[in-house]
Amino acid sequence: MDNWLQKDAVVRVVALLIAFVMWLFVVNEQNPQDTRSILVTPELRNMPTGMVLMSEIKPVTVRLKGRRSELYATGGPELGAYVDLSAAEEGEKLYPVRLTSVPPEVELVQIVPPEVTVRLESIVEKQLPVELVLRGTPAPGYAAGPPVLSPVQVLIEGPRSRVEMASRAVVRLDTEGAKDNIRVSVPVQILDGKGAPVPEGLRIKPEVVDVSLPVARLPAKMVPVKPQITGEPAEGYRVSQVLVEPATIIISGPASTLAEISSVSTMPLNISGATANQSDDLRVVLPQDVLTEVERVRVTVVIEPRTVQRTVEGVKVRVHDLDGKLTATVEPDTVRVTVAGLYQTVNWLTAGDVAAYVSARELTGGEHELEVELVLPEAVRKISVEPPKVKLTVKPVETPSDEKKTDDKS
Repeated sequence: MDNWLQKDAVVRVVALLIAFVMWLFVVNEQNPQDTRSILVTPELRNMPTGMVLMSEIKPVTVRLKGRRSELYATGGPELGAYVDLSAAEEGEKLYPVRLTSVPPEVELVQIVPPEVTVRLESIVEKQLPVELVLRGTPAPGYAAGPPVLSPVQVLIEGPRSRVEMASRAVVRLDTEGAKDNIRVSVPVQILDGKGAPVPEGLRIKPEVVDVSLPVARLPAKMVPVKPQITGEPAEGYRVSQVLVEPATIIISGPASTLAEISSVSTMPLNISGATANQSDDLRVVLPQDVLTEVERVRVTVVIEPRTVQRTVEGVKVRVHDLDGKLTATVEPDTVRVTVAGLYQTVNWLTAGDVAAYVSARELTGGEHELEVELVLPEAVRKISVEPPKVKLTVKPVETPSDEKKTDDKS
């Protein structure tokens, strides 16, 4: 036995066996069997011509088994996960996930989920007329004419659902402050039936449209502004004047329309119950297609107390400046007086507020025709007196001796 062990070949074989056992021990301890899950997104292969993917491909989990070193040396690119769409049809369906290759030292345990959802749509076409949407207005006194678009239609191409959503092809043009003809190339925007942009995924042919828009100065004329006043002032007041600033404005528009316009009005100014001046900035009312640089004017309505006439009946005529030795009688002894003044004063006058008189200064006995004089309240003026003159009969005052002589004669 000892001699056998001393042979070189035997020693070498024993050493090799011991090394192999130790290697197995080390491998099992340091590189054991294990499992690993790898998240991968399958590649789509053999996409049918004329179709497009309309859904997101969700990743799947690939579970592998093998030595740890081999497992961690394997990744998504080495597995080559894919979905074969060579027999795919339009619509949403489940398709199995396949792997291109699995390393020989690694075992495929499971693919979760084994199928993925794929939604495909056919590529279709549709023609839409191009609509021009104008924003803003040309400079005052200018107007835009009929636009010219080139081309007048566009062809849209894309997934069936997106094309079916497309309802309008719109180009937008800003004309704010324009004084000259406009010639621009404008991008086309595709809108759905509610006016919202259609989601991306459409191809527009062509993507831009040439727009020509003539802009020219309009005929113009100067016209007066006639304010529109509604209502009445308070009782006893009147409108004495209506002022407009500016009193005239320049309007522009089609010549045929301007020929029919001799003046323009304003929005109404209500003066109901007013007792003082009323002012406001009022918008000018213009016919359709007529423009002006002055959109508002200042309107002032001057309100003042109203002057009225009034006739007062039965005003007593009195005698002034009569000598104490004389007596007088007046015929007629009342007159009719017509006066004028502010409504607030004159409207309430009575016979007691008017003093009528004749002056007997330096008169002697007999009959006299005298003009009736008046004393009126402040701010009230005479219009007429009827009758304007009265007969004044003046006699001496009878004394007691005169009375006795009269008795004796009788």
